Amino acid sequence: MKKIPHALTMAIIVLTSPLTFAASSTDLTVTGLITPNACTPSLSSDGIVDYGKIPAKDLKQNTSTPLEEKTLMLGVKCDGPTPFALFAKDNRAGSASQAPSVFFGVGKINETQKLGGYLLTMINAVADGKAVQTIKSVDGKNDWRSQIFMWPGQYMSVAAIGNPGSPIPIQDLTLELGIATSIARADGLDLTNEVLIDGSATLEMNYL
Repeated sequence: MKKIPHALTMAIIVLTSPLTFAASSTDLTVTGLITPNACTPSLSSDGIVDYGKIPAKDLKQNTSTPLEEKTLMLGVKCDGPTPFALFAKDNRAGSASQAPSVFFGVGKINETQKLGGYLLTMINAVADGKAVQTIKSVDGKNDWRSQIFMWPGQYMSVAAIGNPGSPIPIQDLTLELGIATSIARADGLDLTNEVLIDGSATLEMNYL
């Protein structure tokens, strides 16, 4: 194949460019899907995990202090079989003293000292009377895979045992939501006054 000389190439561009017209219009597409079924999530104990008062002297100085692990029951009830995912939003984003992509925050001291964090797990899931496995996706659409950890900013759903790549429609789901909280090493915290453990997360319903 012969190479086109540079000057000739430029000439072709100059000759053809006037034939390229700017578009005089553009399209807007409005789309969606109205579903006859709706789902309602719920948490036992009104979604509250209360550790009460923890003496500052009981906190470890050189490493994080794990608190007692707690468990809430998470339920989702739908009007009919519906594929859905729960999106985990950390309302205290940026305050986790551990890896923020994995842990949810529990607030800050003096707006600078990260107090600690908690990890969420989803186990013993039962959908419509059958054991299922929990799965996650980064965008809620693709690349579903088996996972028991609910991380901030990711989508969680359920699938048939042995088939983690495909969320299934369900009507009634129950599972155990584990909460593992720890407080950051005390030598980096101002504990001269009472400090509120202030974790907050929202589980948003998304229909697939």
